[in-house]
Amino acid sequence: MTHVHMRQGPNGLQIDDQTAAGIEQWCQHFDSVTFYGILLEASAGPSSTAWVDTHEGPIGEKAKLVALPYAYGLSKMARAFRKVRAELRGAIPRHRHLCFTLGNAIGDWPAVAAFEAIRQKRRYAAWIDRVESSIVRNKFAGSPVKRLAAEMVLPLTEGCTRYLVSKSAVALLQGGDSYEHYARSASDPHCTYDTHTHACEAIATGELVRKQARALAGEPLNIVYVGRATAMKGPFDWLDTLHRLACAQIPFTATWIGDGPDLPAIKTHAAGLGLADVVQFPGFEANRDGLLRRLKDSDLLLFCHKTPESARCLIEALVCGCPIVGYASAYPRGLVQEHGGGALAPQNDVAALAERIVRLNEDRGALAGLIGQAAASGALYNEDAVYAHRAELMRRA
Repeated sequence: MTHVHMRQGPNGLQIDDQTAAGIEQWCQHFDSVTFYGILLEASAGPSSTAWVDTHEGPIGEKAKLVALPYAYGLSKMARAFRKVRAELRGAIPRHRHLCFTLGNAIGDWPAVAAFEAIRQKRRYAAWIDRVESSIVRNKFAGSPVKRLAAEMVLPLTEGCTRYLVSKSAVALLQGGDSYEHYARSASDPHCTYDTHTHACEAIATGELVRKQARALAGEPLNIVYVGRATAMKGPFDWLDTLHRLACAQIPFTATWIGDGPDLPAIKTHAAGLGLADVVQFPGFEANRDGLLRRLKDSDLLLFCHKTPESARCLIEALVCGCPIVGYASAYPRGLVQEHGGGALAPQNDVAALAERIVRLNEDRGALAGLIGQAAASGALYNEDAVYAHRAELMRRA
């Protein structure tokens, strides 16, 4: 049971393409799958999500999708609570394995399901993919009133999440940041990862050699980021880091791939810094092969994440032999701890981050080595391997 959004399509419920790939994986590991998500409201507006139908293929054959009402807000949750709780109360005894993706308390149907599982004395797996309290604080950082209101609610939501994690039979904590934050609350915690890249999509040996040769030849740096243009991704730090490179006369081009609410402001900021000629904002990239090609053609992925999250783009970059260069936290450190492929700076330290890139530009041998290390780290992460690991853990519940 998750917080994944669904919508009604002409052939029934639709979900995003990556979630669909995940459900297909679950269908390989379990005889049947019931997947609960959240139905988008009609007023949700346009979305760049790549929606797919679910009535055919492995999902249509082995999976049942159930859409629960969108209830992020006390009044919305109160109106739907009795009906949804009855649905979940009846569903729990019908399933052998239970897994709930925990996040918030208000509007969080997986948390309601977990409380019901406890009441029925059922074992369950708790799945957490980010530290919600840090994300909420970052979201309202510029609004003192909303931040104060959030601070009054966060102890309740954080306490609720930790309680449900403590009652779980197994905790699937996605990435080092989630693991570091919640592991002490769980009886059986495990650090897991999420990716939808396949082994066949990894950068080929010949491509890797050519990429390293390009770096050694001293070509201008090709810098990329893939993600939503929103505050938690640190887009203004990203641009300020690039501005420092420009001031240091480091030749480069940079691309931010993705849309989001802050995109107009980011473009304005880039122009104000004099970066309009070297930074591109092509928007959302729906073509997966095209996205991976951009990562394979890039010398590094620059990230400035402001909150503890398990951003999938870091894994995708490594798979493509693209070093990850950005703010340090447990998640990126964990990704590269075995084979390397990352250059990390203290959180929110734009000057230190820019300096990491300046050094790589000056020492092209180090950059070429980092590219090779990134590819070695990326080989550890593919969809089949990470889902097999999580399925094994889920069977314990």
